[in-house]
Amino acid sequence: MLSWTILVRIWRLIRDLRDETLPHLERLGLAPNDPWLLAGIDRCHYPTEVVRLTQLPAPTVSQMLKRLEAEGLVVRSLDPSDLRRYRFELTARGREVLEESRTLMMSAMERRLERLSLEQRQQFHELLDLLTADLTEPTAKE
Repeated sequence: MLSWTILVRIWRLIRDLRDETLPHLERLGLAPNDPWLLAGIDRCHYPTEVVRLTQLPAPTVSQMLKRLEAEGLVVRSLDPSDLRRYRFELTARGREVLEESRTLMMSAMERRLERLSLEQRQQFHELLDLLTADLTEPTAKE
């Protein structure tokens, strides 16, 4: 039963963060998952890699990229090393919006983390690392 309680609290934290940041993201012209997609494009450039990184369905990523491209936040080009493949990059406006959205989301999270001591924050970070680690990788306890 403890695992369910933990799941509910994690879900509630995510929901609260989303509720707090959504009006600000909407003012930037973003949907809730757009900052994550923009960050993925900034890191990976290729839709297939972004799908793997974000765990969003490929058709969803494709539609999101079309919308973000139409809004001038990303630009599509042919990959010079493989002309069958498209590469995406953030535009200057896309980079600006990504940074603004990151700042909004980090501020919302920081307000919650302020309730913890520095030691508790570090411990929380370490626990999250353990919980989100690939289950096929050995842990420090093994």
